[in-house]
Amino acid sequence: MVTEQLAADVCVIGAGYAGLTAALRLQQAGRSVVVVEARDRVGGRIWTEPLPDGTPVDRGGAWLGPRHDAIFGLAREFDVDTYKTYVAGAHLLVDGDRIRRYTGLIPKISPAAVATIGLAQLRLDRMAKQLPVQTPWTAARAAEWDQRSVGSWLRHSGIRRGIGRDLFEMAVRGLMTGDLDDASLLHLLFLIRAHGSIGTLFSIEDGAQENLVAGGAGTIAHRIAARLGGAVRLGVPVRSVTQRGDGVVVGGDGLEVSAPHVVVTVPPELVLEIAFDPVLPADRRTLYRNAVAGPETKTLVVYDAPFWRADGYSGQSSEPGSASEVTIDATPRDGTPGVLASFTFGPVASRTDAMDPGVRRDAVLAALAARFGPRAGVPAAFVETAWWTEEWTRGCSFAHLRPGILSRYGPLLREPWGRVHWAGTETATVSHGAIDGAVRSGARAAAEVLQLN
Repeated sequence: MVTEQLAADVCVIGAGYAGLTAALRLQQAGRSVVVVEARDRVGGRIWTEPLPDGTPVDRGGAWLGPRHDAIFGLAREFDVDTYKTYVAGAHLLVDGDRIRRYTGLIPKISPAAVATIGLAQLRLDRMAKQLPVQTPWTAARAAEWDQRSVGSWLRHSGIRRGIGRDLFEMAVRGLMTGDLDDASLLHLLFLIRAHGSIGTLFSIEDGAQENLVAGGAGTIAHRIAARLGGAVRLGVPVRSVTQRGDGVVVGGDGLEVSAPHVVVTVPPELVLEIAFDPVLPADRRTLYRNAVAGPETKTLVVYDAPFWRADGYSGQSSEPGSASEVTIDATPRDGTPGVLASFTFGPVASRTDAMDPGVRRDAVLAALAARFGPRAGVPAAFVETAWWTEEWTRGCSFAHLRPGILSRYGPLLREPWGRVHWAGTETATVSHGAIDGAVRSGARAAAEVLQLN
């Protein structure tokens, strides 16, 4: 294979929102860039794809919170509109054979269960406020909290057993994915601190799921890529990064890029698959090996129209442990077609994914039909994305850190290593783990490079 050779001021590895933002800001500052991306598309963990009728839907990250100023700024810069997630009507909570209908934030479960959940959330928020958002590992109790898993904390949280406990555990599992006994309590507290409160993370109205992007969340990414033009090279998995003297050589399939600096934006697990020369230090390898993006499946169930709205339902539903643990209305702004986004998280996602595809589809549709009526069982389209099986992602929505890692290796998340700079939502402080965090991290990495030359 003939290897094409390019030179630029900066090579950016990864064309998700972190890499695209870094490249955009560098190009706007007059620097030449080359962006190399293993996939045949831009966007990374944001994946907008058209249905057969041409309607764009989001197979990956989609929602923006009201204080996600960085991504909203990009939307304005590229003339992309947003709209509110549909929330009118009743929400549904499945508790065994009983379906509870409610409005507002609090489902109709026992007052004692509601009280214990409220106290648990208050405790988490109070602990999170003790963390400096830029350096959470410096908090007085950081080492203590980092040694404890989220699962251990939940078991001793005082939340009453039953549907309330199951619901809260599912919601936290949706934040961290994976096995909660494998996730650091300090990392959960950092996530909460980075978003202001755990209520913000859980909520639609005035929360992390309040807004959708007209045309899909990938619209902004595609417009940035169009601005960058030929600087974006798709279908080029990076295999090596070699630092020598005053430059770096990035080797990919059929392409070699020489530059004074490189910005790496891929998920942590994928960093370990790049051959670095010199070899990455042991502490960095330990960090990336213990940053785990867990199982999560997003299924888009598409109907001719959002019939649940006329029936008085918001589209929000939950059934912990089922083949459809959570649903949210993800219908396009113009109201057609109707789209329910269905999710499973962590071990439940793993268990459901092990089913035969036809059995899994039947299980999801049966769950939705039980909640929303028989029309929910006959969709026009059914689009599944098991994110941890995606070759260039390995999990969503971001990588959680195992106990004992953040307090010891946290500074390495953003600290440059020679001429290598790091971005990606895992490196963000504000909006950590979100699309907005990815955008902020890309802007930060670009600023680091610009300060050096």
